[in-house]
Amino acid sequence: MARLEKPTQLLPEVVQPDTIRPLIPADGVVAAEVFFDAVHSGAADVYTLEQRLAWAGDAPDVAAWMRRFQSLSGFVAVCDGVMVGFMTLDSDGYIDLAFVHSQHAGHGIGRLLYAEVEVTAAAKGITLLTTQASIKARPFFARMGWQLDIAQVVVKHGIELVNFKMSKVLI
Repeated sequence: MARLEKPTQLLPEVVQPDTIRPLIPADGVVAAEVFFDAVHSGAADVYTLEQRLAWAGDAPDVAAWMRRFQSLSGFVAVCDGVMVGFMTLDSDGYIDLAFVHSQHAGHGIGRLLYAEVEVTAAAKGITLLTTQASIKARPFFARMGWQLDIAQVVVKHGIELVNFKMSKVLI
């Protein structure tokens, strides 16, 4: 079984990003770390170690994230020159990825990223946003006015994980 260590550095109670900017392909390197931390540290209270390993592996897969970020659109939040969160949006209004580093969770980073995504979607004429939210992300999307469409079980590497199809109509 893989050994995972939890970060111990403490951050100030309120953290505001220096900037929210469009993501670029090179962001895949740091996104791999943010994703890995968000799953293994940020979601440890709602998913078992076995589920987190199935979802994110036992180490960040930087090469896979670099390939993935070649064709993604979205935004990143940067604090003190380092990416601390990111959210994607495709041309159909699907948010595939929405992750904030666990040390920055609960400080409004996700809300700021989401605001950029929603404004961008509306500007592009997208009228319906959709996602498959994790157990951890579901309350966040609900606070942003999203509706739960259906709970579902997905299988990753033979392990079942619960997530939720959610949507929001943009008027």
